Amino acid sequence: MKTRYWILLFALLAAVCALCSYFFFFGGTSGTTATVVSDGVTVMTLDLSVDGEYRIASDYGVNTIRVANGRVSVVSADCPSQDCVHHAPANSGAPIVCLPNRLVITFSSSQEYDAIIG
Repeated sequence: MKTRYWILLFALLAAVCALCSYFFFFGGTSGTTATVVSDGVTVMTLDLSVDGEYRIASDYGVNTIRVANGRVSVVSADCPSQDCVHHAPANSGAPIVCLPNRLVITFSSSQEYDAIIG
């Protein structure tokens, strides 16, 4: 009798993990716009459905931003570390940041949330 409970518990745990994995990888909504902030000032708001390449110049340096296939990435920067260039193209999640050039790209969407966990 105990073996049946363990099998049932394992099957239930596997189903919950599969469901959570699906929503984590495929079910999340992506951002529809990206806001580019340079040295604390909003420079532009990008529509991620429109492909294009943009050059952002400030007193601290120059970054080139590309929007392609609904994702935004920094394709070139004149900063020494190049961390922002190595960041994968994104459409949601954590912002893309270039600290030496004081550039931040954040994502937003029109979807309302009841709660945010994390």
